Amino acid sequence: MKKLISSTLLFLFLTTIIFAQDVKFGKVSKQELLEKYYPTDSSANAAILYKKRISYFDYIQNKGFQLITEVHERIKIYNKEGYDWATKRISLYQGDEDEKVSIKGNTYNLSNGKIEKTKLNKKDIFEEDVNDYWYRKKFTMPNLAEGCIVEWEYSVTSPYYSHIDDMELQSFIPIKYIESKVETPEYFVFKNVMKGYYPINLERSTKSSYITFNFKERTGGSSFANGNVKTNYNQEKVNFKTNVIECTLKDVPALKEEPYVNNINNYITALKFELTSTKFPNSSLKFYSTTWEDVTKTIYQNSNFGGQLDKKSHFKDDLASLINLTAPDNEKIAKIFQFVKEKIKWNNYKGLYTIDGVRKAYKDGVGNVAEINLTLVAMLREANLKANPILISTRDHGIPIFPTNDGFNYVIAGVESASGIILLDATEKYSTPNILPLRDLNWNGRIVRENGSSSEINLFPKKAAQKNVFLVGKIDNEGNFTGQERLGLSNLLGLNARSKNNNVNENDLIGIFEKENDNIEIDKFKTNNQDNIYKPIYYQFNFESDNQVEIIGDKMYFSPLFYHTEKENPFKLEIRQFPVDFGTPFQEKYNVTVTLPEGYKIESLPENVSFSTEDNFGNYMFICKAIEHKLQIVSTLKMNVPIIAPNYYRSIKELYKQMINKQLEKVVLTKI
Repeated sequence: MKKLISSTLLFLFLTTIIFAQDVKFGKVSKQELLEKYYPTDSSANAAILYKKRISYFDYIQNKGFQLITEVHERIKIYNKEGYDWATKRISLYQGDEDEKVSIKGNTYNLSNGKIEKTKLNKKDIFEEDVNDYWYRKKFTMPNLAEGCIVEWEYSVTSPYYSHIDDMELQSFIPIKYIESKVETPEYFVFKNVMKGYYPINLERSTKSSYITFNFKERTGGSSFANGNVKTNYNQEKVNFKTNVIECTLKDVPALKEEPYVNNINNYITALKFELTSTKFPNSSLKFYSTTWEDVTKTIYQNSNFGGQLDKKSHFKDDLASLINLTAPDNEKIAKIFQFVKEKIKWNNYKGLYTIDGVRKAYKDGVGNVAEINLTLVAMLREANLKANPILISTRDHGIPIFPTNDGFNYVIAGVESASGIILLDATEKYSTPNILPLRDLNWNGRIVRENGSSSEINLFPKKAAQKNVFLVGKIDNEGNFTGQERLGLSNLLGLNARSKNNNVNENDLIGIFEKENDNIEIDKFKTNNQDNIYKPIYYQFNFESDNQVEIIGDKMYFSPLFYHTEKENPFKLEIRQFPVDFGTPFQEKYNVTVTLPEGYKIESLPENVSFSTEDNFGNYMFICKAIEHKLQIVSTLKMNVPIIAPNYYRSIKELYKQMINKQLEKVVLTKI
């Protein structure tokens, strides 16, 4: 019995050590420095050994509550690929009063068996402007080497107590130990929402707190009496409750990124905070929580947004010469859309609001996204079209969870028609109606109408992007493969190809195509419909290759799609907890016709197949047949929706596995 009690106490003691680590800044161990790889993930280039974060409120008399966030982080760098984790960026809000930060840091190396410490110098801490509201403190730790440990502590003091940073509990590298706590006075009510998929347990509690107010009162010294001035000091204590949310975790696995993710940061496990109300002593209850309708009204009423839509005099003459008001709507939309794209070039600045205003942007021929697309809305309205701005959050901005003014960072135009809402983004030279650039395709936007109403809009294209390859080739008796190829790309794939390739000179573009296609040799390269955005863009070329056919004895072996064979499944995770995001429905179709070499006959061909996912989200078809002395191969992959939910991941992964296995099968020829 004593042995059982002793074992239990030992277990509880060890558990307390694990989940209540007291890691002192500046104290690292040789064992940590000698560690060559992370024990549970040898592929990790770096790992967070320890992270502690606490956010709490501090009351300063005559100033009010301040939000303090303190962070202590220690990271192990295993190799050079992990050096990026030695750079830290701290985002800070700037307004009437800027957020302030204090920073210290060390790098630790093992030199001749001794721990060598290098301090972060203040001159190596830089400041970066992000926009009118945010700036960053950025630093890279000194004296980096494989196997080193970097460590920093920083404290942020903010007068903006409504903005508590997310409690992030996962990273893109493993976390050995993390402890996070947020303490809020009872006067502040925050709504919490979890994001991400890693399972955690939050602990909630309350504790007693108080504020001490100091008062000074002077008496005596009246002009009517000869008395001494006396100063009295008094204190008053106000007691209140503090709400505490905390979480302690160990051995948190890295969030692994896979292809076809819109923004992996959306899926980091974290707790978000939204201030919903405040109730101070002797004050009334004040609500902050709002709805998306309230947000859109506030944005629309801003003079740098809705106010810009009333400015029309500067373009009226151009519009009158551009269109006939009695022309069909589609014609008016196309002409105005193209005019605005050519008239005002995008300066790559995002944002909901104009900076210099639509008139100046129109005159100068350059502007931010709001200046361009609000001009587009105004011109469409002037042409008697039912046009309105659509607020969106771009992919790199993330998916907004709470209704806040910061939830959107971009605006496009929408025209309401009998067939639905036509989406337009005039910042993109190669876009067409309802084919937005990939940066815009982030779930839903919100259309804002003149009457103040708003509604959610699906941003994803309904038209499938098309990739069509027509390849005609022949194999000679030496196994050389020569022929011609015509590649056609339409809709979003056409937009992406034009954006990527139209400004690349031909020789460089040939080099890119050769590298992407198993180092074939290309000549007589030609591009069609380069700037005709309403038609597919085509690339045509002749090719030759001596590495597509393998000769062993009296047999020839080759893959039916040759250099277009998909060799590796992009989906590697056993379980994926976030959606597969293709951005658009699409179809990839390969039509291959091959003339076989003289003196050979077909010994075996891959069998024809057809696969589909459950619920028919995607399907694959493969046909291979011989006609006289030729082979005809058709390979078609179709995705019928732009986004696949995580519960269908296994089905998509299996579809790709079957497709790749089929494409890797060999055609076998034997000598006659």
